[in-house]
Amino acid sequence: MKPNIFFTADHHFGHENIIKFSERPFESLEHMNEELIKRWNEKVGPGDTVYHLGDLSLGKPDFTKEILDRLNGNIHLIKGNHEGAALTYPKRFASIRDYHELKIDEPDNKNGKQKIILFHYAMRTWNGSHRGIWQLYGHSHGTFAG
Repeated sequence: MKPNIFFTADHHFGHENIIKFSERPFESLEHMNEELIKRWNEKVGPGDTVYHLGDLSLGKPDFTKEILDRLNGNIHLIKGNHEGAALTYPKRFASIRDYHELKIDEPDNKNGKQKIILFHYAMRTWNGSHRGIWQLYGHSHGTFAG
């Protein structure tokens, strides 16, 4: 069985103000961190692939390493604007990039593939944007006025 592929962004582990800023339904920073880890591991298996589109953690390096050690999956990091702590633990990631163009199997497409542009920031246009190429991004926290 092929591993699942997941895409996610902006966990902001260790960032208390994100609870208010993004109206996250958590009572405290610890509650948010533990619930995000629990939800991640309920979906992602050890052999699955995760593309994290940035802003994984705003915690200190030791805190971030502990979080990363608890998360399932082979994680590919697309760097956001808050990656200082995560980058101190590069061996945890299958890859670390600023930008990535990915092709995945998609039997419904005429060539059997779907190309996806991965970047932390939303772009108005991207390579192939007018030819069915998808772009996945984070950063905007629901405020992007596309």
